[in-house]
Amino acid sequence: MKVRAEDATALFGVLLCMLFGAAGMGDWVWAGAAVASIVFARRRPIVFAVLAAVVPAAYTTIYGSFTLIGQLMAVAAAFPCGASHMRHCRLIGLASCPLPVVAFGLHLAIVRSSDWTMPVAGLLAGSLMLASWQAGRLDRAKDMRLEAEEDRRIMVERDGDMRVRIAVLEERMRINREMHDILAHTLTGITVQAESGRTTTADSASRTVFADISQASREAVVDLRALLAGDAGDDRQPEPTLDQLDRLIDGYRRRGLAVDLHDERDGLPRLPAGLSHAVYRVIEECLTNALRYARPRCVDMTITITADGIHLHCENPCVSDSASGGDADGKPAGKRGRGLDGIIWRCGQYGGHARSALEDGLFQVDAVWPLPQREPSFPTPGAMPNTGDTGKKEGT
Repeated sequence: MKVRAEDATALFGVLLCMLFGAAGMGDWVWAGAAVASIVFARRRPIVFAVLAAVVPAAYTTIYGSFTLIGQLMAVAAAFPCGASHMRHCRLIGLASCPLPVVAFGLHLAIVRSSDWTMPVAGLLAGSLMLASWQAGRLDRAKDMRLEAEEDRRIMVERDGDMRVRIAVLEERMRINREMHDILAHTLTGITVQAESGRTTTADSASRTVFADISQASREAVVDLRALLAGDAGDDRQPEPTLDQLDRLIDGYRRRGLAVDLHDERDGLPRLPAGLSHAVYRVIEECLTNALRYARPRCVDMTITITADGIHLHCENPCVSDSASGGDADGKPAGKRGRGLDGIIWRCGQYGGHARSALEDGLFQVDAVWPLPQREPSFPTPGAMPNTGDTGKKEGT
């Protein structure tokens, strides 16, 4: 059992009063009762204030003198009453201050005495209690000022943080507007020129090239507007996922890239949208690198999805470093971009990893994403098996 500090103090005070009583002090019982009120100091401050003030006042009324220890307890109890945040507790502490004067007055009325020194002594004791109560009020006011200053400091810090965030958001909005004005207008100009070239040329191959350029620039404008959209309204397009993989592959094939795709992901549950988008972007980056640097323009890609994870392997022929002046990533020397860093980042975003290497004239990219393990589900005893669409793929 845990012993509180107030309980231990009250027990020590009562034992000390008993010791004084053994030494001949007759008021030790009253003093012990006043000291015992310390037990309620923290848990019930009002009870502590009332007992600490009423016990010595009752003793004074009966015997016409002070019990020193009890009166000290009354002075000490006035301080927490003045410092209390409860209004009725402060009022009780203030009302207890005149009790010594009232007690001496009642005693003089009972014994019918005209000794004027007793009211003066009571006034002195009441003044000490009032001073202690006022000291508690001042201490409470100081604590309130400190709390107010702390609140103001916290508000200033939050205001500063909010101003910084607003400034960052405004700067991002400005950059978004600038990017939209520069890229969207440039891509629109490319689209117009490609459409003009397609309508003015008589060569069917050239028309196909101009049509691919026009389609690619239009898709880039749509993606740009979706990326820079300021809200999630109707103008914002959904992020592409593996559901659009065939469309992506067809687009690169129209641009002249021979893509040999080995898709091994049938019969598995759908991936989370964010993870599917990350895999889509990594595939897109691999195809873009192959379109730019593969000689000849072909790429072999395998995507495998199992219950444990996703594995993407992509390889394309690439001339060696010494022959082309390129680096180990299959890019021309001095022109290393951020595509491979983006692949690593998109893999790490979902707990995966990626590596790239140039080996025997083949530039290879391997990307792996783990999948969370699903708890096996067992049919309930009353559940009926579904025999209608067991072997069908999702979405068919």
